Amino acid sequence: MTEINEFETEFVRRTQNLLTDYRGEYKLSNAINCMLGLIIFPNETLEHSHNPIWEISVAEIQELNFLRIRVFEPIRGRSKGETEYYPNTLKIFLKKVRNGLAHQNITPVNTDGLFTGIIIKNYHGKDLDLEVVFNRQELEQFALFIAGEYLRD
Repeated sequence: MTEINEFETEFVRRTQNLLTDYRGEYKLSNAINCMLGLIIFPNETLEHSHNPIWEISVAEIQELNFLRIRVFEPIRGRSKGETEYYPNTLKIFLKKVRNGLAHQNITPVNTDGLFTGIIIKNYHGKDLDLEVVFNRQELEQFALFIAGEYLRD
């Protein structure tokens, strides 16, 4: 294992600890920060992964049945006026969530004056190709699932 892989693995483990052990008042902010780190950082190495979960359709992964996906029609590009789509795999879902976070397409969900969740959207040009809603618990659950699968590789 290279030093970079060791660093990535340690980063994922520490992020898992931050998610499970955090007792502060900013739980949603902590969950968003952890998710951002878990999606952006390890996502760059998924091309070389041996874990088959990344190539499975999100809808087929039972552990993710809590996801509230409003839109997931991942656009690859356009050719000769035709829209080409990626498959709806977990790897592509992570890519689109990552892009939505990186491009700050995040809308807070406010319940009775408290931030209780977020909506993440991704656009390909002007076309919406991802919209997913998370409350704090779902965000933590998703991030921990991704961390666990990354470490399983």
